[in-house]
Amino acid sequence: MSIFDESYSPIDLSRILGVHRVTVTNWIKKGAIKAIRTPGGRYRVSRDDLMAFLGAHGMPIPAFLRVKEKKSVVAVDDEEMILNLLEKFFSTNDMPYIYKLETFTNPIDASLFIGDQKPDLILLDLLMPELNGFNMAEKIQQASPHSQIIILTGHATDENMARLKNFNIYAVLSKPVDLKILKKTIENAFI
Repeated sequence: MSIFDESYSPIDLSRILGVHRVTVTNWIKKGAIKAIRTPGGRYRVSRDDLMAFLGAHGMPIPAFLRVKEKKSVVAVDDEEMILNLLEKFFSTNDMPYIYKLETFTNPIDASLFIGDQKPDLILLDLLMPELNGFNMAEKIQQASPHSQIIILTGHATDENMARLKNFNIYAVLSKPVDLKILKKTIENAFI
């Protein structure tokens, strides 16, 4: 693992600490925050050095820094627009520090990835060509039984809901997805 796997730029730190990036750079130059300098002249602060800075100054440690390992999330939907929305959602606030997202429009490619990588969470559409969400849920339970599954669907009919009871589905959310509800559902899936 390199410094770049778990490190932050002054811009990242400005968002985390709620101060201007110039303030962060000044703290680094004064030695208040330990940092390395890349060959290109940029500063990078390791997770451990950031935690030490926060502790030394009595600042609260954000929840995402207390997370030891990012949770892996796979999103499978044949609609690019939904995947783009999820990519944007997972790149905001503290989400990229807690979760690593992989997206797939092709459910067969997703199935192979899931079988190989065994992600922590799968966001799954129900109605897709080639392989639908019902069949995928069955395959996921066989290949990666620890993976939590959240269904994102525009077809939450009584018939589909009854059919989903045959699988170990954590939650079903209707499209268009309310992102606040999605975030809370994801957080609760890991409690």
